Amino acid sequence: MGTWGTSLYANDTTSDVRDTYVGFLEDQLNNDEALKKTMAVFQDLIGDEDEEPLLWYALAETQWKVGRLTKDVKERALDWIAKSGGINLWEENDSGSKKWMETLNKLKDTLESPMRSEKKIREPKGVNKSFWSVGDVYAYQFHKEESKVNGVYGKYIIIQKVGEGKYTDNWMSKKDILREPILMRIHIFDMLYDEIPALDDAVKERLLPLALDYMEMLPMTTLIDFQKKNEYPEKYLHYLGNKPIIASKIVEPESVPALWVLIENTFNYFSTLWKDREYEIHEDGSFCRIDSK
Repeated sequence: MGTWGTSLYANDTTSDVRDTYVGFLEDQLNNDEALKKTMAVFQDLIGDEDEEPLLWYALAETQWKVGRLTKDVKERALDWIAKSGGINLWEENDSGSKKWMETLNKLKDTLESPMRSEKKIREPKGVNKSFWSVGDVYAYQFHKEESKVNGVYGKYIIIQKVGEGKYTDNWMSKKDILREPILMRIHIFDMLYDEIPALDDAVKERLLPLALDYMEMLPMTTLIDFQKKNEYPEKYLHYLGNKPIIASKIVEPESVPALWVLIENTFNYFSTLWKDREYEIHEDGSFCRIDSK
């Protein structure tokens, strides 16, 4: 368990319990079902004198906040508070022990105060960051300061949406995956233009491998993301039209998504890496490296 402070949620256990319980409520489960499923997830904590109290603290405080505190959860939390549950985490730190007890006393006061009215928990809506149509082709204009150093300021590249998906990793739970935003999957064409290119140029130029040079099977697509709305470069994207997609096989494992704020760096890096190098396309749609030997 990671611990980074003496506040109630300054450790992995209480944070995970809180988020899991609230997540089940967001799935529109009633309180009994959400509690039962949360307890099933954290069943291994029962009997652990360091972590079990954290389970009840997080459940009790969170249930109180959303107006759903049950008698059993409240009693278990108060019982652990009376026994200074969790104090062992700070047994070699006098200052930490004192602050932890302050946290527990504050929690006790909260749980013994009138509970809030039941709060309506809305199901979270997925964020859609894939608002182009499949096949849409855009010209992107280089405009960042570093592009002046590279001599490509004001030039254009061609980008096409070929699909969409969600970035996932092995550590992500099913619930995390469902809540991940929908991202755009794109091709980038390996050519710079002085003027806004024509739609037909999207079938004349080769695709840019988004791969390191040691890879045999070349990923030719990437998911692309932005963290803040103003990171999406709408001002520098010029719609060219819609074209059939050049078929390509998606190579796994998927790398982390590219970012719109780094799209110029991404193009410059891979364009330089694959300059004057060839690749071939197999019948199954996969792109493969051709060694220069």
